[in-house]
Amino acid sequence: MRDWPAREPQPAMDRHHQQHDCLGSRLDDHLADRLALPGEARPAIWRAAPAQQPGCLSPRLAHLLLDDQTKVEDVVLDIDDDIAFAATAAATGRRHHALGGAHHLATMSHAAGYLDLILLHWPRPAVNPRWLLTACRSLLGVAGRLVIAVSVDNGQRMAHLTALGGAAATAGLNKIRHIAALDPDAATCEHPHADLLIFGVHDVKTADDG
Repeated sequence: MRDWPAREPQPAMDRHHQQHDCLGSRLDDHLADRLALPGEARPAIWRAAPAQQPGCLSPRLAHLLLDDQTKVEDVVLDIDDDIAFAATAAATGRRHHALGGAHHLATMSHAAGYLDLILLHWPRPAVNPRWLLTACRSLLGVAGRLVIAVSVDNGQRMAHLTALGGAAATAGLNKIRHIAALDPDAATCEHPHADLLIFGVHDVKTADDG
């Protein structure tokens, strides 16, 4: 009979990491259940530090978003001049354009149908959300994405996310993904520092994989 080599014992550190990963996965599942909007699919949980500057994504969150929703050479429009998003887009080979505010959307009609991703931060100064999202919808390509980065107090979170979902549907947009970004360094982190609502045009059929 052949003598098979004895299986080497698994290092204690590896076992600890596996247990930690398993615990983290169960915790994320629990958080996703709690953070889901009523009647909608659970959000994906991304661990990324919050931004240091208001109105911006953190570099890590920007990188995760671009990797998830775009590819090299894609054209991305940054409505609010998010400096971290701009730097990350340039570093990863995306063709980035800053708009300088939603009031300049009308000047982008020449780009209609050629944008692969539009980034919009919320909340913002008084604006009609239906007008704003309709203007964004008119610029997207067939497979383009509108990403609304929502950063509000937890007590207002559900109201803002629900209202934006309704305005987007009215504007002809379909929600395809919801991502909740949580601080990986917080000892007890149960509230996202940002929600990313990702929309596509209605005639693109795609399942929410959150």
